[in-house]
Amino acid sequence: MNNLMGSLLLPGERIKSGITGIFEIDEGAGIHFINGSLMATDTRLIWFSKYPLGQKEIKIYKYVDLNHVDITQTSLSFHNGVTIKGKWISNGNMKEFLDTIKFFSLYRLIDKARKRFD
Repeated sequence: MNNLMGSLLLPGERIKSGITGIFEIDEGAGIHFINGSLMATDTRLIWFSKYPLGQKEIKIYKYVDLNHVDITQTSLSFHNGVTIKGKWISNGNMKEFLDTIKFFSLYRLIDKARKRFD
């Protein structure tokens, strides 16, 4: 899986933190539980899950699309209505992961605002 995650990175992009486990995903059509990995890079979030029979799902989320990061509920909410909650994390530190996301999402918003006024 590390080779696949490495192949998804843009030139110069680095993975800062990641978690693996079972997540509760709410995309507006109902809640479902998925085993997968969520990686925080210095520019975006990468969601990867692998299903039986070899099917894979990869989703990319930009930090500017984040609406809310809730450390106590271990959840991420996006502007498009998607909510991802970490339920049973088997690998990685959820608090460190969410702190990393908060840092980069705030950094992206400040950078976007700065460019707007330049």
